Amino acid sequence: MFDWNRFFPFQNQFTKDQFKQMNPNEVESYVNQVMSSVFGKGYPSQFPFRDPLHNEDNNHAAHTFETNDHVFVKLQINEKQLEEIKIKHTSHTLIIENFPKDGDDHKIILPSLVKRKGTKASYNDGNLEIRFMKLEDYQLSEIEIS
Repeated sequence: MFDWNRFFPFQNQFTKDQFKQMNPNEVESYVNQVMSSVFGKGYPSQFPFRDPLHNEDNNHAAHTFETNDHVFVKLQINEKQLEEIKIKHTSHTLIIENFPKDGDDHKIILPSLVKRKGTKASYNDGNLEIRFMKLEDYQLSEIEIS
């Protein structure tokens, strides 16, 4: 039988009144503890959507956003690193080889599926911007209920 309690950790643990009485920092630490128990220690990297107001202390943080037709990834990089890196991608992941240092691979999960062709990268004033064309996935599968 499937372990449903693993994916519903809040069930029957707290009442609404108990949450109202908690300090916001306690609520945040509790949620982080539950998320790491469900998804593992590195769970933030598994989620492509980030709070845009959250400032990461990591200089190598990529800023990802999308429009109706494109997905953009922007990151700060110096000219020396620009000569060393190689950029590759799948339909859902951007891979930057030799970044942030030689031998490292920096993977960025894209918020939408992207096409194989039509990707463009440009460098200007310390910023590398990569533009992907979105892939519209219209493949539907009907599921029979037994």
